[in-house]
Amino acid sequence: MDADLLHRVDRGLDRLLGAPRDVDGGTPVPDVSPEPQDADEALRALFEQYREGYVYLHGHCLRWWRGCIASAQQPGMSRDEALDEAYAQRAAGPASAPEFVWFIRHFWLRVDALNRTLPLERRVAPQDLLLGWLAEAGDDESVELATAMPYWPIGLDDAGQWC
Repeated sequence: MDADLLHRVDRGLDRLLGAPRDVDGGTPVPDVSPEPQDADEALRALFEQYREGYVYLHGHCLRWWRGCIASAQQPGMSRDEALDEAYAQRAAGPASAPEFVWFIRHFWLRVDALNRTLPLERRVAPQDLLLGWLAEAGDDESVELATAMPYWPIGLDDAGQWC
């Protein structure tokens, strides 16, 4: 794990994969999403586009985060104290980068829009595609970045739809 990250990936996986199932709303999805190889072709293609985004975003988010740590460091402060201060200002660490928050929201809403065109049994829960499939693919760096988020940057509108 990167020395500038202070979260446990396994706990982040459990939290982010489970939390949306506790929310009443959103497009209905099956209790268990299809495995990637059994999922609808359009969802698989969307997942590949999503993974491609990480090629750029991972490095960008880590550089951005190191800048946040450097800007938090005051004279006489150790690097660990600066790291703690940076986390106090941005609890999601590198996943707080505005571009990353947009990226996650963008793909969550694209998964949701695509799900609404599919029969229930072919749908994939957005959190399963955005995080579960990354983990299954062994994309450890991407999973490490995503699990820095304390929660998904998504909500429900007045009609109970993801927004």
